[in-house]
Amino acid sequence: MFDPDEQVRQAVEDLFAEFTATGSAMGVVKAFATTGRLFPQRKWGGAWDGQIKWGRLTHARVLQAVKNPVYAGAYAYGRSYDARKVREDGTVAATKVKRARADWTVLIQDHHPGYITWQQFLDIEAKLAANNTKAGFRPPREGSALCQGIIFCGVCGGRMGTRYGDGGRVHYLCQHSNPHRTDACRTVAAVTVDDAVSALLLDAVTPQQLKLAVKAADELTDRYTRSHRAAELAVERARYDADRAERAFSNVDPENRLVARTLESKWEAKLQALADAEAALLTAQAARPPLPERDALLALAADLPRLWHHPDTQARDRKRLLRTLIADVTLLSEQHKDQVRIGVRWHTGAVDELTAGRIGPGRTPEAALALIRRHGATHTSEQLAAMLNAQGLRTGRGHRWSTGGVARVRDYYTIRAPRTVAIRNGEISVKQAAAELGIPADAIYNWLRHDQVPARRGPSGRWCIPWDPDTQAIYQRKVAASFRLKPNPTRNGNRAV
Repeated sequence: MFDPDEQVRQAVEDLFAEFTATGSAMGVVKAFATTGRLFPQRKWGGAWDGQIKWGRLTHARVLQAVKNPVYAGAYAYGRSYDARKVREDGTVAATKVKRARADWTVLIQDHHPGYITWQQFLDIEAKLAANNTKAGFRPPREGSALCQGIIFCGVCGGRMGTRYGDGGRVHYLCQHSNPHRTDACRTVAAVTVDDAVSALLLDAVTPQQLKLAVKAADELTDRYTRSHRAAELAVERARYDADRAERAFSNVDPENRLVARTLESKWEAKLQALADAEAALLTAQAARPPLPERDALLALAADLPRLWHHPDTQARDRKRLLRTLIADVTLLSEQHKDQVRIGVRWHTGAVDELTAGRIGPGRTPEAALALIRRHGATHTSEQLAAMLNAQGLRTGRGHRWSTGGVARVRDYYTIRAPRTVAIRNGEISVKQAAAELGIPADAIYNWLRHDQVPARRGPSGRWCIPWDPDTQAIYQRKVAASFRLKPNPTRNGNRAV
C-alpha cells in the first residue's frame, strides 16, 4: 500500500529513480546528500511509536529499500530463518540465514501496488550483484581508464589491473598477485587501448542509438525535478506544522503559564524548521544547473562523438555506455614491440581485432609530428604546444604537450623555429651585438631584462637590436661603465651570424 503522505511517497520514488540513474546504493546516498534531501523513517516503540522522523539517507537504508520485494508490489514470507547453535559453554547462539528466492515460504507477485515493477526489482538485484567486487565483479569506477574491469591479458588469461601514476599516466598491467602472470605479459599505456576501442565503438553506433542521449537528458531533467519537488513538499509540511503550532498557542488560556510556555517553545521550533526548509528550497533552486532546450539536445545527440568527448561527460558514464555494447577487451600477444593487438568481444558475440601503435620514448605520433613540421617555421614552441593539446594529440608517452616537449622534438628532427628566420634590415641579434662589443652575451641579456638598453622583441621572443650609431653609443657606454666587463677584440672574429 502507498503511504497516504505525499512527501513520503515522493521520497521513496526519488530513491528508486536515483538508483536507476546512478546504478549504486552509494550513488543514491550522494545524490540525496548533494541536494539536501531527507528520507523518512517510521519509528516503532517508545514515545515516537508509529510516527515518521526525517533524517539523512544512509547506505544501509537504501539497501533495505531496494532489496525489499514489498516495494515491488509483492508479498513475501520466509525469506530468512534463525539457525541456532549450542556453544561449548552451553549457551545457544542464533544466526539469521537468508534463503534463496526459490526457497521462500510464500511469494505472491502483484499482491499490491508497488513503486517499481517485479522486473525492475530483479534488475536492481542483478545490478547489486554486479557491483559486488568481493565476488570478482568490476563495476565502472571514477578513474579515466575506459576499459577498467573488462580488459584481460591474452598471454596468461588473467584480468588486467589499472595503475595510475604521476602526471596522469595510466597503464594496464597484469597484477603481481596473479599466480598465472608470466614474463611475456605486457604493460600497455591505457590511452593506446582506450583510443582504439572508443573509436571502434563510435564507428559502430548507428544513428538510431543516438536517441539514447536524449533519453539520458530527460532522465537528468526528471532527477532535478524530483529534487526540487521534494524541497517544495518539505516547505509545505513545515508550514502546516508551524500553522498548527500557532493555532494551539492561540487557543491556550493565557493564565495557564506552564502550558503556554510549552506551546510557545514548540511554535518557535516549528518556525525555525520552516525557515530551514525554505532555505533548503532556495539552495535546491540555486543548485539546479540550466538545461539546454530539447532541440539543442537533439542536435547534440546527432553528434555522438562530440557528446563522447564533451568535457562534462563523466568517465563513469563513458564506461557504462561502453559496457552496454562491449563485453570485454583482450590484449593479444604481438611480436612487434611497437604495436599492440586488441581483441574486442561484443555482447552479440561478434569479435573485432585492432592493431594500434604503442606510445613510448622516441615514438612521437605521426599526426603530432606532421603538425609540428607544418607550422614549425611560423609558430613558437609554446604556440605549437597549445595547438597540439587543442586537437587532442599527445606525446609519445601519452602526456599533454609542453613547450619543452615541442622543443625536444624540434631538436631531434631538426625542425627550424621562428627565431632562426632572418631579422629586419639594420637589426642584429644579441650574439651579434656581443661579438661586436667583445663581451659575453649574458651581459646584454641582463641589460635587456632590466630595460637598460634599447631593443625590440619579436613575436617568437627573440631580441632584435637596431644597430644604428646612436644605439651603438649606448651599448658602448654601458660597457665602459662596467668594471667587470673587459672587452675582448678577438670576439669580433667569431661573430655570430
